[in-house]
Amino acid sequence: MKSFLTVFMSLIVSSFAHSAEVSITMDDFNVHEETRLPADKRNEAILGALEKHRIKAALFVTCKHLKSPQDEKLLAEWSRQGHLIGNHTVNHKRFDAKVSVTDEIAEIQQCDEQLKTQKNFEKIFRFPMLAEGDTAEKRDAVREWMKKNSYRNGHVTIDASDWYVDRRLRDKLATDPNFDLTKFRDFYLQHMWDRAQYYNDLSKKVLSREVKHTLLVHYNLLNALFLDDLIAMFKKRGWKVIDAQKAFKDPVFTKLPNNMPSGQSLIWALAKESGKHESELRYPGESDTYEKEKMDALGL
Repeated sequence: MKSFLTVFMSLIVSSFAHSAEVSITMDDFNVHEETRLPADKRNEAILGALEKHRIKAALFVTCKHLKSPQDEKLLAEWSRQGHLIGNHTVNHKRFDAKVSVTDEIAEIQQCDEQLKTQKNFEKIFRFPMLAEGDTAEKRDAVREWMKKNSYRNGHVTIDASDWYVDRRLRDKLATDPNFDLTKFRDFYLQHMWDRAQYYNDLSKKVLSREVKHTLLVHYNLLNALFLDDLIAMFKKRGWKVIDAQKAFKDPVFTKLPNNMPSGQSLIWALAKESGKHESELRYPGESDTYEKEKMDALGL
């Protein structure tokens, strides 16, 4: 009997140890979009979901949204509750042909000045729209600046289109305030689960292991309403939801993919660099065009 129990318990422990792991990383901090919920209530709802599940997220702040002492106060609550605060530039411009290396670095520096007084601010930077430069030279120049200035890249491993679902949700509420929002919730959860499965499987193919994932979501009405459901879904389906700080310690985040176009999910970029998974990679990795037909068909 003792031997049986030992084997049984070891199988349970082994199964738990090999659960996929995911963290919540949130972009933008747009407290000035107030469809259905004002900024303070949206902040409260998102932080409440994280507190309920006892996890610490990473918030990448677009500093143009910090317009008043009230905005600063809402952000300070993230620090007070122990969440990581990161840099997402001032104006959220795509680092493309219209933005020079000097411009991109200035955007990072100016946002750094606004954020450095936050208790939990760290020098971790996420490129807007995950665009790391339209040329290898520009990409490498910003990478070199980041290295010299002790900045690390706040890479995404699981990319998705929650921003598009949110836009459709707000558009629907504008024309039909009484629309059944559970339909958006159900679509959102399925979309996020589908993308998590895709990038996790791609990680196993490219790296022969499951990384500690950083899931990209946005500071919006959709997540004020359904972040709790999203986290609960991952847990129910056997994934372990971990703190963002822990996820960013995975060695995968030290990698510097040499692919062009530069950017996208880190897992996408590593797959592109390998040259072995071209048939599985679409570009851009995530876009509204991929979800539009599905949402149209559902009346969302």
